[in-house]
Amino acid sequence: EGLLGEAGDAPAGKSAVYYTLFLTGVATIAPAYFGYTLGFTSPSLLPMEASKAHGVFPSSVADAGGIGSTQGSYFGSLVNVGCMIGGLLSAPVSNLAGRKWAITLAAVPWCLSWAWIAYRSTFAELVVARILSGIATGIVSAAVPTFLNEVAPTSIRGAVGAVNQLAVTVGIWLVYFLGFMLEEKGQLTVYSCDAAGPNKGCEDIVKEWSCDADTHKCVGPLSSWRDLAWVASGIGALMFVCALTLLPETPAFLASKGKLGAARRVLLQLRETVEEAERDLQSLQPAAINDEGVAAMLPSAEADAAGMKHAEAANRPTAFDQLRALFEKGVRMQFGIGCALMLAQQFSGINAVIFFSSEILVEAGMDNTSLGTVIIGSVQVGATAVSVLLMDRAGRRPLLLFSLAAMMCSAGLMAVFFFNGKNPPALALVALMCYIIGFSLGLGPIPWLIMGEIFPTHVRAAASAVATVLNWTCSFIVTLTFQDLADAMTPGGVFTAFAAICLFFFAFVFKYVPETRGKTFEEIASLF
Repeated sequence: EGLLGEAGDAPAGKSAVYYTLFLTGVATIAPAYFGYTLGFTSPSLLPMEASKAHGVFPSSVADAGGIGSTQGSYFGSLVNVGCMIGGLLSAPVSNLAGRKWAITLAAVPWCLSWAWIAYRSTFAELVVARILSGIATGIVSAAVPTFLNEVAPTSIRGAVGAVNQLAVTVGIWLVYFLGFMLEEKGQLTVYSCDAAGPNKGCEDIVKEWSCDADTHKCVGPLSSWRDLAWVASGIGALMFVCALTLLPETPAFLASKGKLGAARRVLLQLRETVEEAERDLQSLQPAAINDEGVAAMLPSAEADAAGMKHAEAANRPTAFDQLRALFEKGVRMQFGIGCALMLAQQFSGINAVIFFSSEILVEAGMDNTSLGTVIIGSVQVGATAVSVLLMDRAGRRPLLLFSLAAMMCSAGLMAVFFFNGKNPPALALVALMCYIIGFSLGLGPIPWLIMGEIFPTHVRAAASAVATVLNWTCSFIVTLTFQDLADAMTPGGVFTAFAAICLFFFAFVFKYVPETRGKTFEEIASLF
């Protein structure tokens, strides 16, 4: 009867695909929350800095126009520090407690930190809460791709993995949309309309602002950032309940702990045929099964006991051993590719494009920048949804190459726009949309997907954690230094550099990144 021949066991059949998609929907509440966390400052930072009623950060008007706040900048960027810490914690939490519990437990600091942000106002409290939310973000940014790759069958693993990035973009869009819907006209405290200086009109600071004739203060639409924070806290509570009650532990984690009977039961729910489940169980823990498959042929409780006894007898690797294993032959190439794709994702210019998007939309004639960010978010969600459909048809490698080529050309057009005195606006608008579509089709989702595919099971959590920390470190560096680079090199120079970076990584992907579409984890390992 084979490994799964226990009486009464039967595969889920066609319903296995629907169950996998259901689990994908539940698990991706976390990356949607991750996107909401990252996008929060876009509608919220200005009212936190400048609102008379709800401002919490001392601010000033910069000489060139615009609100400036050192505390606000720290609040926006320090989430990356929390993400680095969370990335480091993700490996031990995932290895000790499991993928399910890593996702579930991350919801606790998320929920509490957002309630704290909504309720409190001091700089120290807000920064601590922001870092705490970043820790939760860092944990799930590594744990969720691992979970999705370990539950998905080979035939739809690419699409399931791409849903992770789709959920991130949905979360970003949601906070943009809610920020737009929760706007109210508010008075600002940082500027008097009739004050002497370079900014004599409120529209010089933000285009849709106007001057109140009675108070001589700028007024304009401001989002209710505390309401946005309360929504985030509610999403955290929903995520905790759903993950706790609906997600199973992954077969790979259960098998790594010697729980072969439990791994078998989960696989029978996730695979359409006995043969597919049997093949996957054999590939997950070959060392825990003898040549005749005796352990897995036992009833579930006995199989668990036999597997756990074997696992306890084995030498368990320490965290240092797992990190050292990343540089051993047979792993270091995969590790290098995973890290390189994370570098490409952050240093190819996506943060710069988002940073300049409002300015580009204004130059193109759009007065309401809040609505503009909603439109940009919608384009990103739509393009990422298309990538889900293409991932298991076109393949990872062609999509990556197309993505980098499109981004390179778009960054070049952006450079032309800025070098030409911000003309013509239509050129920048086309380049902006093409860049976002290109990123969303490939370089946005695929690094996270490949991270869960190319690493062997015994180092997957550690490798994913290190790659995640690298990603967030690069994000922090870009966020912290981008404005200084733009001032030193001019925006045109920065976008020229981004085009060159995209060209370099296009060559890297062409030479070193293999196609993983339709391949089992064993087949992928044989590529290196």
